[in-house]
Amino acid sequence: MPLQGELGGSGRKIIRLANEKHRAIGILYGVREENVAFLEFSKHFRRHGLPVPEIYAEDLTHGAYLEEDLGDTTLFEFLSKNRSGGKHCSRSGRSLSQSGGRLAALPGRAGRDLNYKVCYPSPASIASPSPGI
Repeated sequence: MPLQGELGGSGRKIIRLANEKHRAIGILYGVREENVAFLEFSKHFRRHGLPVPEIYAEDLTHGAYLEEDLGDTTLFEFLSKNRSGGKHCSRSGRSLSQSGGRLAALPGRAGRDLNYKVCYPSPASIASPSPGI
C-alpha cells in the first residue's frame, strides 16, 4: 500500500509491504548521499538503543531499502488527536516528554561516535558536538 501522500512530498516512494506474518516499509529514493546518511544514522542510533526502525535490507545501487514498520500513527498525529482545548492531555504530554528525553540524550549517548562525514547535504552543514557534550 503506497504511503507517499500521507507522509509528505519528499520525493521518496514509500510503500507498506505485508503478508500474514511480517510487515515492513519499502523506500525508493534516488539521492544516494541522503540514503547513505539515513541508513548509517539509523543503524548507529539503533546500536545505541534509541527507538528507531530497524533496517532489514538495502540496495543503494537502486536507491532502495527496507525498514521496520512501526505502525500507522506518527508522533504529530498522536499529539494532534490528544489535544483538548489547545492543550495536550496528560497522555500526549507523557509521550512528548519521553520523545524529548530520548532526543536530548542523543548527543551524549550516540553522538560521540556518530560518523558526521556522511551528513547530507554536506558534512560541513552539521557541526559535530563539542567534546563536553
